[in-house]
Amino acid sequence: MSQSTQPQPSLSTLSSIKVTHQIPTSVIVHDNVSPKTRPRTFAEKQPYIFAYGAAISVFSPAATAYQLCKLYNLQPSMGRLARLSAPIFLPQTALKAAQMNASSPVKEYLNPWAAFAMVGVLQGGVYGHINVHFSKALELGKVASLRGVFRGSVFAGTRDTISQGMPFMCSESVRQNLFDPYWHTEEGTTAHSAKVWSSVISTSIVATYLSQGFHNFQIAMQADQSLSYSQAIKAVTRQHGIKSFYKGAEARVGLLLLVNILNELLLKPAWSPVPIGQD
Repeated sequence: MSQSTQPQPSLSTLSSIKVTHQIPTSVIVHDNVSPKTRPRTFAEKQPYIFAYGAAISVFSPAATAYQLCKLYNLQPSMGRLARLSAPIFLPQTALKAAQMNASSPVKEYLNPWAAFAMVGVLQGGVYGHINVHFSKALELGKVASLRGVFRGSVFAGTRDTISQGMPFMCSESVRQNLFDPYWHTEEGTTAHSAKVWSSVISTSIVATYLSQGFHNFQIAMQADQSLSYSQAIKAVTRQHGIKSFYKGAEARVGLLLLVNILNELLLKPAWSPVPIGQD
């Protein structure tokens, strides 16, 4: 009895078969891979963002006014600067929160360097609000109005790319290359935490001094809104010479240390993804 045989598919037939179903990549699990994550929602970010803005706004107006006074050789008391700062605390908090919310999508879709450049441009407006307020309050006699709060945006973007971008992006590398070889610690210990913060603080100080010249040039453009970019550089360097690149930096060191500490405590958590399904 002959057995019927089924025709065997040829190679050409096999090659024409299309796979119409694939295992979803979301269910493929590899060793040592974290669970899938998602960005925080806008609402989830707001407690971090507003706490960030409020904490900075306690100190930022007086620190910015101090630098304005250094640039124009004024010597008002810190008590007077604090009193003049009080009326703009709430507007500054709102502006700072708006600034960080506007820059968050840039970080998510481009990179942190671009985000801090955007932060700098927007921060220029936040500083501009302070500079215009104090220019009028201290009667500097310069041309200053709220229409010019974003003057010097190129200086502002460059300033914050350096002053905030460097610590945010480079402090871990600084720790690994400069601290780890000489300071051995175990993760989770107080000593390790101290080492991490030492790298953040040291990087912040260097970055602040490297960026101070750009900050002074922007202050000049906002306090005297008749100045162009080149005129601002000439006016500041003519009056202060080489000091133009670090004059008043001590106030920004204190403020930037606070900012970069808050970046670690509040901004990184706000910008960090959370596991899918986390409430």
